[in-house]
Amino acid sequence: MQAVVYNNPWEISIQEKEEPSIILPDEVIVEVRATGICGTDLSIISGEYMARPQVIIGHESAGVIVDKGAAVDNCEIGDRVIIDPTYYCGYCDNCRKGLRNHCLLKSSTEAGVSIDGTFTRYFKTTQRFIYPLADAIPFEQGAMSEPLSCVLTAVKKLQVTPFMRTAILGGGPIGLLFYLALKQYGIREGVIYEASGQRMQLIEKNDVLTDRWTMSPSFVPQKNQYDLIIDTTASLLEKSIQAIADGGKISLMGLRNNQQTINPREIADRSISIIGSIDSQDTFRHAVDLINSGQLELQKIITNEYDLHHFDAAVKDLGCDLTTRQRNNHISSLKSVIRIS
Repeated sequence: MQAVVYNNPWEISIQEKEEPSIILPDEVIVEVRATGICGTDLSIISGEYMARPQVIIGHESAGVIVDKGAAVDNCEIGDRVIIDPTYYCGYCDNCRKGLRNHCLLKSSTEAGVSIDGTFTRYFKTTQRFIYPLADAIPFEQGAMSEPLSCVLTAVKKLQVTPFMRTAILGGGPIGLLFYLALKQYGIREGVIYEASGQRMQLIEKNDVLTDRWTMSPSFVPQKNQYDLIIDTTASLLEKSIQAIADGGKISLMGLRNNQQTINPREIADRSISIIGSIDSQDTFRHAVDLINSGQLELQKIITNEYDLHHFDAAVKDLGCDLTTRQRNNHISSLKSVIRIS
């Protein structure tokens, strides 16, 4: 089977890989139909996020069961499914403390990073990590379950209330999923700050936002401006502290390396909460249920689809240019998906 393989930073190739086969009784093999391109994939390509050389990248996926072990009892061959790519063992110290997103085995079991992922035709996992995809929901929307579950984990940690004055920094897929998730928790208005004019045009063209949500190209902090700030950029913590109200909350989800200076006394004196979040922690089922409900209108966010052989073009449309080896703000897609047919 052909696959998108990470070799070294900025070195991605389409290679022939061996198809997986069932070995253990709880295993399943999914024929991947759609995999979303994640910001983590872009950071792997650019060398900002470490991955194992020769690994198949990709982890946001949905597909069809094509084989299963003798002990698998939660699906049948031919079932449409969503894949949870974040492995957890269930018995290490972190798992037993409820931190399954920080499973101590994660460094050697992370799909698309340390083990082969889903930018290919077949992916092997176990029955613990598959969920049903409703017949009426396209595979590319099912593939949004993993990033949505990560966002829902962050929102749960934030303990949001409906009347928080809210800003989302970054109008990419994670920022837009935060917008959708916060609406589920009663936040009906806010501002999305997005530096890419092209991305702003796409959001407007696709009518993603409701009337009481607005966009702005530049985040200029003012005192006591927001009660809740979601920073998806990994670069605006200093400005966020300037804009957050006393007792406010700042969520950090960006994974790009950055150095910033903050005053710890101000954090304590103003009761500011800075809350980091990564991966999914008991929210994957919530994400699956929301997507299967069809109420999120994810088709407005998923703007481009490609096949494996146009992977270079797919990431270039997201501002990651394999030819020039640079990331930029020339973005012509909100969320891009690789379709496997």
